[in-house]
Amino acid sequence: MAKLTAKQEKYVQGLVAGLSQRQAYRQAYDNSKEWKDRTVDSRASELLKKSDVLGRYDQLMNEHKEKALWTREEAVTTLKWLLNKSMQSIENQDEGYVRQGTSNAIVAAIKELNELELLYPLKQKQVEKIDSEINKDETAEGKLAEYLKVLGDTIDET
Repeated sequence: MAKLTAKQEKYVQGLVAGLSQRQAYRQAYDNSKEWKDRTVDSRASELLKKSDVLGRYDQLMNEHKEKALWTREEAVTTLKWLLNKSMQSIENQDEGYVRQGTSNAIVAAIKELNELELLYPLKQKQVEKIDSEINKDETAEGKLAEYLKVLGDTIDET
């Protein structure tokens, strides 16, 4: 991989640190401070398309992933554990009765898993449809039942 210029490296470092392409470009290239946003956006996008710049970005992101304390895989594993334990609690200890805390845990875990697109990739419109179709004034048990019903209907549409 070709060595980057100091400005290119600063741009990539900014991206890896969580800056937007525009912010990283403006930080790395002082002369861009007076430019229009669309000009900066265009130049930043073109810069990231360069193979050596993109290669360095990918390299740093992979290093960052390896050092991460909390990975996506760990998050998914924990959410699945929470979902399973909550459902076991309903079936085994609570004799089918859904406690508010348990239902909240289930709904939160399902929503988070949907956002991570692990089990099935729900489109944003589908998530919005589910949220809009759930009556906000229902009991926790009713919300859970309605959420699961709408979720099933939404999945059947895909």
